[in-house]
Amino acid sequence: MDKLMGLSRGQKLILGGGILLFIDSFLPWQKVSFGIGSASISATANAWHGFWGVVLCLLVIVLLAWAGARAFGVALPDVVPVGLGTLALGGLILLFALLKTLTESYRGWASWIGIILAAVVAVGSWFAFQDSGEALPKMPTAGASAPSPPSSPPTEPTDTDQS
Repeated sequence: MDKLMGLSRGQKLILGGGILLFIDSFLPWQKVSFGIGSASISATANAWHGFWGVVLCLLVIVLLAWAGARAFGVALPDVVPVGLGTLALGGLILLFALLKTLTESYRGWASWIGIILAAVVAVGSWFAFQDSGEALPKMPTAGASAPSPPSSPPTEPTDTDQS
């Protein structure tokens, strides 16, 4: 329990929002109802239905495993910078939650909750990135030209007149 209390604000947001988003992924993100008179038929689909939703849910699982391993002191390979990897996963989760909700028909209440929880995860990822002390990679500017090669020293004129 002491490890959980010692987590940074970003890690708490990632783990709390991520767990709630994972639970929310099983609730009805889409709902349609047909009714004639007193008879009514309805059908629902959770976030795991459709391409955007499957990718969203898999990213949530990866981020929870990543953040959970870091929170409990499990050594991770240094292939990907921790802060930048967390930021990328949090941003992708928010992007895919938006795509899942806005591209699907018959949105249910759980999809809007999912966007809010994905935003919480993204904010937590930003805080975790800031806590890591890493910096975003510098992008070259469009107007910048390639550096010119170093100039060679001037050569002395040669005397071609031998008169």
